[in-house]
Amino acid sequence: MKHLAVGIFHDDTLSRELGKKDTETDIVVLNRKMDEHILTFMYPLEDKLSAKSEIISSVDVAIVTFTEMTRELGETVVMLDSLGISKGITVTTPYTTIDRIAAITKGTSLESFIVENRDPAKILGLLKNIHPERDTVSPPVVVVDNSFSVRGVGEVILGFVKRGIIRKYDKLSLLPAGKEVTVRSIQMQDEDYDEAEAGSRVGLAIKGATVDEMERGSVLCVSSDAKVSTTADLSFMKSPFYSDDVREGAFHVTVGMQTIPVTVTKKSETSIAIESEKPIVYTSRDTFLLLDLNAKKMRIIGKGTTL
Repeated sequence: MKHLAVGIFHDDTLSRELGKKDTETDIVVLNRKMDEHILTFMYPLEDKLSAKSEIISSVDVAIVTFTEMTRELGETVVMLDSLGISKGITVTTPYTTIDRIAAITKGTSLESFIVENRDPAKILGLLKNIHPERDTVSPPVVVVDNSFSVRGVGEVILGFVKRGIIRKYDKLSLLPAGKEVTVRSIQMQDEDYDEAEAGSRVGLAIKGATVDEMERGSVLCVSSDAKVSTTADLSFMKSPFYSDDVREGAFHVTVGMQTIPVTVTKKSETSIAIESEKPIVYTSRDTFLLLDLNAKKMRIIGKGTTL
């Protein structure tokens, strides 16, 4: 079975034409199964910035419909580029020509996106031919996007296998809760499996933790593969589109599917130090997005990775 996680931006109607709704919070998740392909679509309700940044941190591919040029569309392009999303589709509309899209995406990872008209059937065909590289060798890492209790089953999480292969009866660390948990069962598209590899969106019945301890952004992994901390030192690159200087003070970061208030406590030309009241879980491969939610123009300050 081939899996693909797809973020859809600035066209909620297209989302509903491509998939069937699964869950809805500030992030709407939809699914579609076609032959040997399982497609998971996500879009942010009301174009909420934190939800959008968490989606972009989680997907393999993006579909961006180019309507009128707005701050929100510009932020989408900047975040996709910051997180290196280079596979996707830019959708034309009566408001935007191919030349206009090329001008907006020049110099970003979106330059490599396929430009297509708004044709759901054709878009689905194009998605089936996108094959991201997967790391199935490293120990398993699962990022939680939802959790709930099911009568007769117990505690269940929904999440993405980011690396490795997760297997039934695996014992893993749940972070940042610091609990050891057991995977009691694995489901994909309401079918039971003994294992699921990187790229899959899974439902896992979990023993050893409560729903409240498995909130969105939590990570299941071998404990040595992730770090939990209220501080981080980051190699940092400011976005050229953020008009203010990087300064010390209160902001937010998104890493994985967590968006957390932080304070920038130190800064230099190439690095920053951040501190939060709430523990942050991250791996050495994760990219941090620093957000200024109060900015009047571009709200993406820049990106960083741990030193």
